[in-house]
Amino acid sequence: MIYLIDDNKYGQMAENYRIDFTKVLAKYPDSITWLMDLSASSPEVIIKNCSCILIHDSLDGKENKEKVVALAKINNIPYCIFSNGFTATIFAGISIKEIKKDRLYFNLIVFLNHFVEQKTIDFKLLSLGENYEVEKASILQDRLISGTIFNNRSNFNYEVAFPGGSQAFKDLIELVHLSNHAVDFSSFEDEFNSSDTTAEIMRQEVIKMAKKIKQKYER
Repeated sequence: MIYLIDDNKYGQMAENYRIDFTKVLAKYPDSITWLMDLSASSPEVIIKNCSCILIHDSLDGKENKEKVVALAKINNIPYCIFSNGFTATIFAGISIKEIKKDRLYFNLIVFLNHFVEQKTIDFKLLSLGENYEVEKASILQDRLISGTIFNNRSNFNYEVAFPGGSQAFKDLIELVHLSNHAVDFSSFEDEFNSSDTTAEIMRQEVIKMAKKIKQKYER
């Protein structure tokens, strides 16, 4: 069961989006429970019977809200905190500690239908939508190419460009994984961590991998 905890104080769920979520969510009684507050259900009861928790950051009753999140962390249950005061989406392990409320509701039905069909929680869908791999590929490509890794084109060094643990290194791993470029990332590194690899070769490879991901959705 997914728990959505949102007070809907000003009727936003019915008025601010392309559909009336107060009516749509009622069609999924076995998959999602909507609570307007935490007065009727204790945090312990919610945690005992949930697959994930989506909770509004501005919910009244800060103490109970924080207790729900704390119990979710202890019990390894994915949680997502949303607010239109947030601008970026920030993941924290299996959870999302910040996501813009409008983005969550825009992607909620896709996320919910996936849960109904697959019985799994996919916060990437909640964050990026149905074609999240395409959007993610564009984000990764832009970050990698617009970053500093290709600035020194005449003296490119793979290990300097992608030091272990850096954001560029993590972005490259994810792009390789999404594109199915190789069985594992070590195979990719065996090919490109070489003195023969120039900045332009690496740049073109990043573009090629992103294009390959996008093409999967064009068929």
